[in-house]
Amino acid sequence: MRIFLFLILTICSNIISAQSLNFESMVVEKSTSKPVENAIITIEGTTLAVKTNEEGVFNFKETIPYGEYVVTVTKENYITEYFLIKSEEGKQIRVKKVKIGVTKKEAARRRKIERENAKKEANKIREVKKKKEALARKREELKIRNTIHVVYDSVPPKPEITYTETQQKYSEIIGVPVDSLTNNELYEFIDEWMGVTYLMGGETKDGIDCSSFTQRVYTKVYDLYIERTAEKQYNSKYTDKFTVKENLREGDLMFFEGVGTKSNAITHVGIYLSNNKFVHSTSIRNGGQKGVKVSDITNSFWSRRFVCGGRRIYTE
Repeated sequence: MRIFLFLILTICSNIISAQSLNFESMVVEKSTSKPVENAIITIEGTTLAVKTNEEGVFNFKETIPYGEYVVTVTKENYITEYFLIKSEEGKQIRVKKVKIGVTKKEAARRRKIERENAKKEANKIREVKKKKEALARKREELKIRNTIHVVYDSVPPKPEITYTETQQKYSEIIGVPVDSLTNNELYEFIDEWMGVTYLMGGETKDGIDCSSFTQRVYTKVYDLYIERTAEKQYNSKYTDKFTVKENLREGDLMFFEGVGTKSNAITHVGIYLSNNKFVHSTSIRNGGQKGVKVSDITNSFWSRRFVCGGRRIYTE
């Protein structure tokens, strides 16, 4: 009978002891040897049934009652296959790959698709060849009919672009191409204050806090007045707030809560640069020195406390 003759899967001679039986193998397609996903494997005479995963592997983790069983492998568009297993006390079942073939209808459908794809590819090649031949003929016609004298001047070399040391320095710190840092005044100002220690209420290079630093950036670089504290900058009617980090762009304010306190109030503010980096004056060391520095918004400490970005839309 076909049930016993088609696939006599070898129960490996390497039988090992186990506290509970485990039966696993994988199902592949006969013609291609590709794994077959979502094939249903059923142990007849029991309630045990599993499906193969995307790699074609199935695994019966339940204890299989002792005795001989017919195992069926089914899937739509495939021919159902059968084989025999024997469950014995203290022995683990190991089975080689199960190969199943597609039905005649499925095989015919695949051949039709292959023919259609081959036809499309052949048509595409012919179209490309026709276009090349037409272009070649056009060129020959132009060579014969062309009476226009064309003069080809040499193209002057592009002027060499030089970048400041500050641009080069911060392109490495931020991790972006140097030519993307076009606001040189911003980075010169940041570099001038970089490393200045944090001081609550401070406004000078002897010590400065977060909101005083952002206020100085806006005054010096953008010629705009913004409020003195992080909370006032956040609540300002001239601050257009948004929560999507991907919308941040250079110069946007970044507001945080619970920095240096357990409060949910806005307690910290920085200025976004690019590539997830922002500059701020902070009392939090977080793996480095406190004070004016560049941090990464993807860092878990800052990411958890980020509330929103803020873009100044108008100021008096």
